[in-house]
Amino acid sequence: MPLMLLVLGALLSLLLLPACTPVDRITAPTTAHMEQPKAELATSTTGLPTGVIRVQLEHASAGLTYTSESDYPFTWYFHAGPVPSPLSIDGFRASLGIDPAEIIETRTLDDFFARHIEAVDPYDATAVAQVPSYRALRETIRKVLVDPVVFRVGRIAIDCYIVGFDRAGNLVGLTTVAIET
Repeated sequence: MPLMLLVLGALLSLLLLPACTPVDRITAPTTAHMEQPKAELATSTTGLPTGVIRVQLEHASAGLTYTSESDYPFTWYFHAGPVPSPLSIDGFRASLGIDPAEIIETRTLDDFFARHIEAVDPYDATAVAQVPSYRALRETIRKVLVDPVVFRVGRIAIDCYIVGFDRAGNLVGLTTVAIET
């Protein structure tokens, strides 16, 4: 009976979490998507609901940091749609209202996580022990996001957005910071 109550509680938290929990780094919808005539607006019948994605990404990233010249945690990210799809640098810039002079580049998930999975110092026992956790995070992102991509915005203190779409066409995922001097 106690196990059944725990399972029921977990299911209820999945349903109620989006309504009760403050959301980190939310941005308001814009009309910038109208400036993208070639792209369609993202909507999907195959994606997951926002709350389910959030729970899975926060669970997979718990305790992990993105290591650069400093270590920053991964935090939940949500931007209300509609957002152009497929998401390009120009569409991302327009949707988030990023200054045209700001540098934005993209990375694949494999390239972004390489420093934590493939390029780990074999003499750093902590980093080696965390490889399975970073691999699980990367695979969770692939599993729960539609069309995941990484955007890196800025110089030196680079905002990294690991994002894709949810079922409703919202831009969701994780964000972190890379320090590169």
